[in-house]
Amino acid sequence: MRRGFGALAGIVMGMWTLGASAGALDIREGYVRELPPGQTTSAAYMKLVNTGTAPLTIVGASSNSAARAEIHSTRQRDGMMQMESVARVPVPAHGEVALAPGGYHLMLIDLKQPLRAGDKVDITLRDERGGAYTATLPVVKMLGEAGAAPHHH
Repeated sequence: MRRGFGALAGIVMGMWTLGASAGALDIREGYVRELPPGQTTSAAYMKLVNTGTAPLTIVGASSNSAARAEIHSTRQRDGMMQMESVARVPVPAHGEVALAPGGYHLMLIDLKQPLRAGDKVDITLRDERGGAYTATLPVVKMLGEAGAAPHHH
């Protein structure tokens, strides 16, 4: 009995740690920013881990919480931070790419309803071969300075 419980606990912990998994891409440590009332755009952050032996490229995204989901990148140009839409995010074989404040991130545009801490948001990423990878991400209140990652236990 004890052995069965340990195995079940290991499976549950493994699922929590890995996040969503399909094919060769794991979506880990994802979250969506809670914003003040009246905002119609939010951002989602996550770690994309390619567990496969071939590189893959993310070329699109969608969400149940927004009319559009776009991959963006923040870059410094002429001393100013600028955000721009990007068509592709390559994820090397056995590698990872962070979607994080100040770099690549997923913009959720024209939110269907306000997102509050504790809500869940479904995100689907698509690769260039037609693969789809879905994760359910928590909405979190941001702590500290704007864009700072939430505190995880």
